[in-house]
Amino acid sequence: MFAVADLVIINKIDLLPYVDFDGDQCEKYARSINPDLQVLKVSATTGEGMTDWYDWLGERY
Repeated sequence: MFAVADLVIINKIDLLPYVDFDGDQCEKYARSINPDLQVLKVSATTGEGMTDWYDWLGERY
């Protein structure tokens, strides 16, 4: 899946302090498959990263 993807969204980053998930390591793994992959980390709850997501959509659609 990552080999042909243009973008990966890591969502719910507002929950990272409460779960055992390493977003940076996830990004590393994805980029090891596709070095050109764009990775966005977002939280719909706090709005963090959402502007980047909207901009990405606006540039393509």
